[in-house]
Amino acid sequence: MTYHPEGATTSRRGFLGLVGLTAAVAAGGGLLSACSTPTTPRPGSGGATAAAAEKLTSLVPNFTAFSGATPDIPGTVSTLPGVPDYAGGFTKYPANVVTALSTKQGKGGTYKAMTPLWGPLPPPLSDNSFFQDVNAAIGATVEFQIADGNTYVDKVTARLAGGDIPDIMVIPSWEIDKMADFNIAVDKAFEDLTPYLQGDKVTPYTMLAALPTAAWQWSVWNGKLMAVPFPTEPYPYALLYRKDLFDKNGWNANPKNADELYALGKEITDAKAKRWAFGDIHEMVWPIFRIPQEWRYEGGKLTHKYETPEYEAMLEFMRKLFTEKLIHPSVAGSKNAGEKELFASGQLVVYRDGLGGWKDHLYQQRPKNPEFNVGAFPLFAFDGGKPIMYHNNAAGIFTFIKKGLPKEQVEEILGILNYTAAPFGTKEFETYMYGVEGKHFTRDANGAPQKNELGLKENTDTYIFLGGRTLPTDWVAFPDAVKANAAWQNASFQYIEAQPTDGIRIQRPSKLSGLQVPTEDKFTDIMRGRRPVSDVKKIVEEWRRDGGDEARDFYMKVLQDNGRA
Repeated sequence: MTYHPEGATTSRRGFLGLVGLTAAVAAGGGLLSACSTPTTPRPGSGGATAAAAEKLTSLVPNFTAFSGATPDIPGTVSTLPGVPDYAGGFTKYPANVVTALSTKQGKGGTYKAMTPLWGPLPPPLSDNSFFQDVNAAIGATVEFQIADGNTYVDKVTARLAGGDIPDIMVIPSWEIDKMADFNIAVDKAFEDLTPYLQGDKVTPYTMLAALPTAAWQWSVWNGKLMAVPFPTEPYPYALLYRKDLFDKNGWNANPKNADELYALGKEITDAKAKRWAFGDIHEMVWPIFRIPQEWRYEGGKLTHKYETPEYEAMLEFMRKLFTEKLIHPSVAGSKNAGEKELFASGQLVVYRDGLGGWKDHLYQQRPKNPEFNVGAFPLFAFDGGKPIMYHNNAAGIFTFIKKGLPKEQVEEILGILNYTAAPFGTKEFETYMYGVEGKHFTRDANGAPQKNELGLKENTDTYIFLGGRTLPTDWVAFPDAVKANAAWQNASFQYIEAQPTDGIRIQRPSKLSGLQVPTEDKFTDIMRGRRPVSDVKKIVEEWRRDGGDEARDFYMKVLQDNGRA
């Protein structure tokens, strides 16, 4: 799922790392201009503002903890502002699954919900018993309008431009970062939730009240609480690899530098056997080359990642992987190749995904191939020195409600989102994740739900997007994988690199958002051999001219206003 974020939080494949939605979340999004000394927008900045996150507290719900299941593998508590904790891991399914909500959350209404999906479409509501049964448990009908996650920003932009707004609209933050006019569109398209959820008004929605305050702070645009957040896990993505194939072939699953990664690619790739080493891993190669997540502040100056020598070195490295055909040809020839499917089939064996992709693969492939296994490369740097790692912001996906709906319908939708915010270890979570026992899933010897054939056919990532929840590693059907994933997350925490704007809620300058896709498309042309590496300086000059320098001025003022410069 390209993080492509500002600060590369979860990527579109990365956040999905979150829950195993398959991909990923980026920093950025909206921001408050009313509750702190906000940064004064500069001409052309698109109303960009900034406020320290703690100043947004008066707008967001009061936090009330929910006493649910306790992970048996402890996580890591973040000491960096704005960096999510790692919630730990469950190797066993809770013996007692609790009912979190005593009453039905729905009132019998029917609502259309637009969500992304990185995978095959499920049957529609009329032919999908999983959808029907979950809707019955909620007490309202959610009719999903599912769009391809790889081109989701195009669908969202078209619907916003045309005023074709569904009742519920899910938008990942990494897609918001690409939309230059979102700061304006959010007010026109979506309901202000401040009157419904601010402070103690959240009391009827106990699961929403249990979401982290920092995630709610990231759900503020233009001085209003505009969305229900999906909290993130700490990392946008990792380099996942086919552990079963690595073990079988004796390949090195712990490269220590870029040269060893390249050598591994040469060893693995065998076109005659229809096996290639990599997907398009460049977003994970960014931290490998110690490229800043977005901005680097040194010596009183801000330098954007595009302007660094490390970025050019990364482009040269990736170009070598493409030129020598170590990247799967379908990936090299397409912007939206199905890397997950190629990885599952063994046609490529290393790719960049969110840590949730690890979970997705196991659930999808283990029933068909008991030997199937996934791992994540330990972090390393291109020169063998100390690695760095990027981090997510507090929220990576947002659920919006259509503006202008009657108060009763807004409240009912919030009830639906309250249901789908119930965490692991609750009956509600079990229902919207797995369906009905004996119909869509059975339990293994340890009591963990396992999708059966009908569940695999009908049940895809849908309700999981409608409101977030804390994100432990909860793949209890695969305890060895939980241990490996938890070990990776806890070990990697020491390498998370602080950003100069951590803990400040920034509404990106519109010009910078509008520059991201076209600029990175130009860099993609370099990586894939369609432009010479010498064009890097020209591309950076164009970026600076078209809004990059203006954005630098804005971010510098953010740092100054918050005492960081």
